[in-house]
Amino acid sequence: MEIKLKYDTPKEWANQVLENLDEFLQDHADAERKVSTMCMSIIAKYPDRTEIISELTQTAIEELLHFKQVYALIQKRGNALDGVFKKDRYLKGIMPFIKTSRDGRFLDRLILASIAEMRGVERFKLVSEAAEDIDIKKFYGNLYKQEFAHVNSFLEMGMKYFPEEEVEKRLNELLEVEAEVVEKLPWLPSIH
Repeated sequence: MEIKLKYDTPKEWANQVLENLDEFLQDHADAERKVSTMCMSIIAKYPDRTEIISELTQTAIEELLHFKQVYALIQKRGNALDGVFKKDRYLKGIMPFIKTSRDGRFLDRLILASIAEMRGVERFKLVSEAAEDIDIKKFYGNLYKQEFAHVNSFLEMGMKYFPEEEVEKRLNELLEVEAEVVEKLPWLPSIH
């Protein structure tokens, strides 16, 4: 199953990111930690979903490694983590549409993880293409390819417990929601 975002981030967005690169790197570091935590949270809340625990654990580790890499860039630029998690307007806009039943929430979290990863892939690619700094260009050029592997992995986890048609239908519904949310958000130096 392939994810095609229903709203494309304009290429000009990357110029704003590069003008505010330190802020973007802080947001990126936070995002990597959040995804790692989300994977571990799914394991904690759904320990009966044993078929995906190994994959969630591996993804959590990979996301922490990405955090480590972003943190190294932050340090190289002479900065430190600011320790302040900003309000995530992206997730805040989507969360009202997430189902509240145990199974519905489980599936929606996996699908939302896939969509958020795809949005990250799209934006990392834009940054890599626009960057003149060779370290930033190379880092984001490699990262978007690595993160792309996570896009489908979350959907495949969902299909271990739900029929493919159900996953695809819900994916399309949430892609519509995500597009509406992203299109209305102001351009910020953030992944989402």
